[in-house]
Amino acid sequence: MLYRFAWVLMWITFKIFFRRIDVVGLEKLKTGKPAIIIANHPASFLDAMVLAVFLKRSIHFYVRGDIFSHPLAYWILTMLHMIPIFSREHGVRNLEKNKRTFDRGRKLLEEGKLLLIFPEGFSRQSKQLEPLKKGAARVALQTAFEGGKVNELQIQTVAINYTEHHLGAKLLIRLGDAITLESFEQQYKEFPAMAIGNLNKAMSSVFQLNVIHVQNGERTNFAESLIKMHYHDDVIQANQLFDDLTAICKRVDYLSQEDFMALEKDLTIYQKQLAHYRLTDKSVIMSNDQHALKQFWLVCIFAPFALLGKLIWWIPGRLSIWIADKTVTRIDFYTSVLSGILGVLGLIWWVVILFISYSYIGSLAFPLAFVWPLLCYVYLQWKERKTDFFALLRIQQMNKNHSNKLTELTEHRSRLLC
Repeated sequence: MLYRFAWVLMWITFKIFFRRIDVVGLEKLKTGKPAIIIANHPASFLDAMVLAVFLKRSIHFYVRGDIFSHPLAYWILTMLHMIPIFSREHGVRNLEKNKRTFDRGRKLLEEGKLLLIFPEGFSRQSKQLEPLKKGAARVALQTAFEGGKVNELQIQTVAINYTEHHLGAKLLIRLGDAITLESFEQQYKEFPAMAIGNLNKAMSSVFQLNVIHVQNGERTNFAESLIKMHYHDDVIQANQLFDDLTAICKRVDYLSQEDFMALEKDLTIYQKQLAHYRLTDKSVIMSNDQHALKQFWLVCIFAPFALLGKLIWWIPGRLSIWIADKTVTRIDFYTSVLSGILGVLGLIWWVVILFISYSYIGSLAFPLAFVWPLLCYVYLQWKERKTDFFALLRIQQMNKNHSNKLTELTEHRSRLLC
């Protein structure tokens, strides 16, 4: 019950929080078939939440066991499908509790459920992949083959990519290749350590091919800037996104240090030019009268609804951002904390509005309650359209008075993305 309630709350929150959400390859998760999900870990607990919401199947996942110490926390986290797992840093005595953890995981898989593991072991902003912890392979084999074989079990890779760690980010979830475990069964029974090592190597190889990453973590911000620019192109096919973003990261990897520094400098110059002329990257590629007219009508038509949405949701929105800014010290935690606070404060605010409106308009408040979250979504969309519209006006003015500058910007952008 609590899981379903949290699912609905976060589905609404994510639909508002993310500017665009693409989920590719869902057909690989067949209904009723067990699977261990392994995914990259760029944004702390947000990663588990977005997978729980958008994979369209109930997910259970391992979480560090020390946060389960309080009985109330244990009950709430268990209701949210979290399973405690302990490492040596939690104390050798606690490792004995992992037997119950593995038994719980095996039972869930026997029931055809999904079990989520982040094999790198920790979250971070860097797009550089870390060596996979052997614990993930150990959990998979122990869960699959100790106490009885789990039929049709496979390890399913999932790539998670955010364009940025803030409100308005674009999210890509892509299910990639899978690993079956049958070939490791006999070896695990005879030589467990060898089987765990071999599975870990196999997982690492598949992970490399199915997760968007760069070899040099110091180039993460540059790669993410190019990815954000790519999203502004007119036609982006969801099923092509993974290949496009992977190609961008590979191009960044293949640059020599000298070429990388030169291109990084070009990006800085381009961004400063946009800021100087009060333009957006999107406006540079939308610079025609048809786009401007379309944005104008969208801004005009939705203005009343957007302003109403801002009026209603400004307080919880600003308060959520303020709390996140004051409390978060790591960028990879920011999106997790901000989206979580938005969900909780948004729910509280929604209840307050419902109570107040019921006092004045009676039962009519209940159907309107379903419209209020939509108004928040409309406002955020309208705000972006408004920014695009005024940027397009400045682009058109530049095209009339300084067409050479617009040409330079366009060519500059092409050099960055070529």
